[in-house]
Amino acid sequence: MNKPIRIVFSVFVMVLLVVGCQPTEEKTEPVIDDSSEVSVTFQVPTPNELFTLFDQVNVNFNSDLLSSTENIEQKYISNKNKALCFGVFSADLAFAANFGEASESLKYFSAIRNLGDQLNVNNAFDQVVFDRIEKNIDQNNNDSLFSLSSETYYNAYSYLKENDRGSALSLIIVGGWVESLYILTNLVDENNTNDLLARVADQRLTLENIFGFMAEYQDDEDVSEVMEALIPVEDVLYNLDTQESEISTQVNENGTYNLDGGTEFVLSKEQFDSLKDAVANLRSSIVSSEI
Repeated sequence: MNKPIRIVFSVFVMVLLVVGCQPTEEKTEPVIDDSSEVSVTFQVPTPNELFTLFDQVNVNFNSDLLSSTENIEQKYISNKNKALCFGVFSADLAFAANFGEASESLKYFSAIRNLGDQLNVNNAFDQVVFDRIEKNIDQNNNDSLFSLSSETYYNAYSYLKENDRGSALSLIIVGGWVESLYILTNLVDENNTNDLLARVADQRLTLENIFGFMAEYQDDEDVSEVMEALIPVEDVLYNLDTQESEISTQVNENGTYNLDGGTEFVLSKEQFDSLKDAVANLRSSIVSSEI
C-alpha cells in the first residue's frame, strides 16, 4: 500500500489566564498563564511517491543511477551511515520496483533487510514479506512489487516513530530524499524537462519539512552533521524564484479533488546545474561513508 508519511512533533505553548480577586480600587494586570498543545505536521514524500511522476513522463530505467550494494558490512560501520544508506537503498528499491525490475528489486530488498537487521528495524522485514516479494517477482506483478516496496519503507518508518527513534528516522528520510533527488536530476532531458524540473523545484518545500523535523533532534551529533551537510543543497533551493498562477480544481472519479496553481517555485537552468552538482556531491559523501 502506498501510504503518505506525515512526520509530527508537538510544540507546547503555556498560556493560562489567572485573574486574582483584588480590591476594586486597586488596578491589577491579569497574569497570562494558560496551557495548550499545538501539533505541527511536517509532510515528506516517500521515494515511491516522488517516482509516481514516471507514469506521466518519458523516462527509462537506468541501473547506473543506483547505489552499489556490495560490501555493506565493511562500508557502513556507524549507525549514522547505516541509517542514511537504508534510506538510499529504499529509494533505489522504489526506482527499480517502479519499472518492474525484478532482480534489481530483490537485490535492494535484501540490502535494506540487511541494514534493517543492524538498525534493529526487524519488524519491517519478516519472512512473510520476503515470501510475498518473491511470489510477485515470479508472477511478474509490477504493481504489487511497487506497493510492497512502499509498504516496507512505511513499516520501518512506523517502527522507528513508535519506538521514539526520531534521530535514526530523520537520517533514513534524508538518505531516501537525497537519493531520490539524485535520480530525478539525472533523468532530466529534452523530452521531459518541464515535468521533471517542476517536481525537482517542489523539493524546496520538502527540504523545509525535513529541516523542521530534524530540528527536534539536532542535539544529536549525527543529525546536526547531516543538517550541515545539506547546506549546499539548501543554498540552491532556498533561492528559487516564485511565480503565481490561477488556482484550478479538478474533481477525480473517486470524489477527491486536485488543486493546481497558486505559488510555484521556478528553477532556472543555472540553478538546476548547481543543484544537480550539490546533490551528486552529497550523495557521493553518503554512499562512501564520508559524512
